Amino acid sequence: MKKLFFIGVGGVMVSAAAFGLSQTNNALINPTATSTPSSREEALLKKEEPIIKRMATPKIMKAVYLTAPSGGREDKVQAVINMKKDGLNAVVIDVKDSFGMVAYDSQLEIVKQYKLRQKFIKDLAGLVQRFHDEEIYVIARVAVFQDSAFAEARPDLAVQDVAKLRAAGGVISGKTLWRDNKKLAWVDPSSTEVHEYVVALSKDVLSYGFDEVNYDYIRFPSDGSLSNIGYPITPVDASKTEAIKKFMRYLREQTKGTIISADLFGFTMIKAEDIGIGQIVEDAYANFDYIAPMVYPSHYPNGFMGYKKPAAWPYEIVADSMQKGQQRLDIYRTTASTTAQLRPWLQDFDLGADYDSVMIGKQIKATEDVLGENYAGYMLWNPSSNYTRGGVQ
Repeated sequence: MKKLFFIGVGGVMVSAAAFGLSQTNNALINPTATSTPSSREEALLKKEEPIIKRMATPKIMKAVYLTAPSGGREDKVQAVINMKKDGLNAVVIDVKDSFGMVAYDSQLEIVKQYKLRQKFIKDLAGLVQRFHDEEIYVIARVAVFQDSAFAEARPDLAVQDVAKLRAAGGVISGKTLWRDNKKLAWVDPSSTEVHEYVVALSKDVLSYGFDEVNYDYIRFPSDGSLSNIGYPITPVDASKTEAIKKFMRYLREQTKGTIISADLFGFTMIKAEDIGIGQIVEDAYANFDYIAPMVYPSHYPNGFMGYKKPAAWPYEIVADSMQKGQQRLDIYRTTASTTAQLRPWLQDFDLGADYDSVMIGKQIKATEDVLGENYAGYMLWNPSSNYTRGGVQ
């Protein structure tokens, strides 16, 4: 039976089933299929699941982020370990980046079938164990719906460029993909097959000993030619917030017993309504253990809070967002049960201002001052994994 997809093309509903698109073989997504990761030799030879010993989540986290290529470099790994003297106790490592490439030798059938691997990290289990030996908590970062590799492999599940689709006579292909300002493609956030892939990858990653999974890009696109977007699965008049909420709920149901965290736009702390991407912070409070608002001062518009250049005011910008986010969490707790805590991403990169250890320290202090007894720490972001000396405080 053909699966029906709908794409809004200038207000016209186009059935992709008419172009012969069939459902995916769901066996490709099954994390138990055929072979298992090769880095846990002894257990695998016996066809037994290795015993995973996870670390307790630090009460006050002090973490940095490693790109997938950095996770495969000795100098970058050692640099993180060296930051222990400043108080670092956690690291976030890309296992699937925004390009959609899986950073290790995953044996998931869907990863192998569509050639989604780029093995930056040769021995993932060994890397996790090395950090654990140093008493460093290890978090796997998964970019969710921004995923060029899977979109190119499965254009029937990907966000479409309606102009290109018209020119192609309505036939969906890799050439009709919509791309954002970074030229990256997206998969449809309403796709259950995409949801299943994310969960399968999460379970695979956890089998390597990660202590937590962190999810980014749990949203609809926010930049690029948004008026030219067509979704193959999300109906034209559908609620984006409902689609994202549904995914969050599914993710929580499928990862019970696992610590999971969600990266959200900083503005979700401030705006009660959806900002066009489907993210509502209360939906995250209901489904994640930690909420990681990206409160980078450089990412707030000029004039925000009356500041001509928000990046030059790190304490004030971070304090405002974190205070409002905590207030909403406190209100949410009056009507619903949640153990969620706020634990933000903070800026360690130069954009809008020079960010030295003092500027980083102001963000940390703002977070601690505002959250008080609810303070759970922070994570520092640098897109190249080059961290300021003294930034971890």
